[in-house]
Amino acid sequence: MLEVSMNNLQFSYDKELVLDGVNYKARAGKFVCILGLSGCGKSTLLRLIGGLEKSNPEQLLVDGKPVYGPSLDRAMVFQDYGLFPWMTAGENICIALKQKYKTWDKHQRKEVALKWVNNLGLDEELYDKLPLNLSGGQRQRFATARAFALDAPLLLMDEPFGALDAVTSALLQDTVLELWQKEKENRKTIFFVTHSVDEALLLATDILVLGQAPSKIIYTHSFTEETKPRRETLYTDPAVLDLRNRLTKIINDEIAEKAYRLHEQKMNITDSENNKSVKKHIA
Repeated sequence: MLEVSMNNLQFSYDKELVLDGVNYKARAGKFVCILGLSGCGKSTLLRLIGGLEKSNPEQLLVDGKPVYGPSLDRAMVFQDYGLFPWMTAGENICIALKQKYKTWDKHQRKEVALKWVNNLGLDEELYDKLPLNLSGGQRQRFATARAFALDAPLLLMDEPFGALDAVTSALLQDTVLELWQKEKENRKTIFFVTHSVDEALLLATDILVLGQAPSKIIYTHSFTEETKPRRETLYTDPAVLDLRNRLTKIINDEIAEKAYRLHEQKMNITDSENNKSVKKHIA
């Protein structure tokens, strides 16, 4: 079980500041959902934790240690599945297992891979199919099976169900939540990026909302075991309904502010172009 600490975490792309002082500590075994507008840095934050982007070593610690690059202690599930198209779905799981468990033979790898194929509710006959011949939901289940098969204590999930239909998404949400809850003694720490308030309410022990870029955390909420929403109470519990409205308002306020800023920028550009045109005409 790994904890993650962010200490005034900052990050820039091509000198453009994306994250500007993110402070947060996720205790081991928590399920952290990250909400915020597109472009606010949610996926960037995940990539930093995963070691796919470089941060200041003093500003981001996993298990008390600086993040210098990717590690088998951190598994990642991407929105676009991340399966190699020239390998079968099963081989995509086994190649990851081969990297972590170098002494295992192919039979051991296949046995573990098939175990997680079954855990994710997939038919074994899909194991030998190429990703191209699978539905989007099946591909995402194989990608999730691969991440769980690695048994990494830290799992990073970047909008994994965002491109799926509502029914498939709900089934995968319930599956991931059930798998995470089963591991009471050695529960994974999960960071999960989503645009859906309802998805965050259902899955999270802790919810973070990032503001507009350059981003900071503008709101947090933590559930206890007793207050954590369940699917059957998601739309009936007054406390959950109140929190949903609060989160939706925060995000909508961010949308309105961003739209206002873009309008102001557009007006300033237009005014500047008009002034140049007038000066050119006078000259």
